[in-house]
Amino acid sequence: MGKKIFDFLGAFVLLVLAAPLFPLIAVWIRATSPGPIIFRQTRLGCRGVPFKVFKFRTLGDKTGHPMDMVLRGDQRVTAPGRFLRKTHLDELPQLINVLLGQMSLVGPRPFPLDISKKCIQEIPSFARRLDVLPGMTGLAQIYGREWWINRGFRCVFRLDLFYINRRCFLLDLYILFRTAGTVLLGKGI
Repeated sequence: MGKKIFDFLGAFVLLVLAAPLFPLIAVWIRATSPGPIIFRQTRLGCRGVPFKVFKFRTLGDKTGHPMDMVLRGDQRVTAPGRFLRKTHLDELPQLINVLLGQMSLVGPRPFPLDISKKCIQEIPSFARRLDVLPGMTGLAQIYGREWWINRGFRCVFRLDLFYINRRCFLLDLYILFRTAGTVLLGKGI
C-alpha cells in the first residue's frame, strides 16, 4: 500500500472516529473565549508550497505576542486549550489537511512561514524537509516538546533528515505507535 493511500485511509478512519468530538470541542472553545474555533496558520509544505494548517484554537491572545511558539505556563492558553494540548486533540483538524493531500500522518512537522524562511537561510539542510509532505507527527514529536526545546532546532532537523533519508512503511508504523503512547501518556508536542 502506498503512503498516500495509507495516509488517506488512516486520516479518513481517524476523522470518522473523532467526528463526535468535534462539536463538543467547538462548543467548549466558543463558551470559554471569543474568537474562531479553528486556528489557521500558513505553513510551508512539500516543495515549499504554502498551505493553511488547521487546529482547534487553544489560545486567547490577550498579550499581543506572536502566536507561533507556546511554552509551558503560557498565559495565553485557555482552559480548554490546556486539555486539548495535553491530549493533542487540538491537532485533530489536521486530519483534514491529510485528506486534502497537504500533509501526511508522518513526516517533519511544518513550521510557520516566517520561521521556515528564516531557517532556510540559516540552516542549509532545512530545505530538505520540504522534499516530503509535512506530517502530523514525526520523530521529534515522540521525544516531546521539552526534549527538542532543550536541544534546539538543529537537533530536530537532524531527526527530520534521518526520517527523510530512511522513510519507509515500517518506520511510519513505529512513529505512529510511539505517538499513540506519547499521546496516551500526555507527553510530546
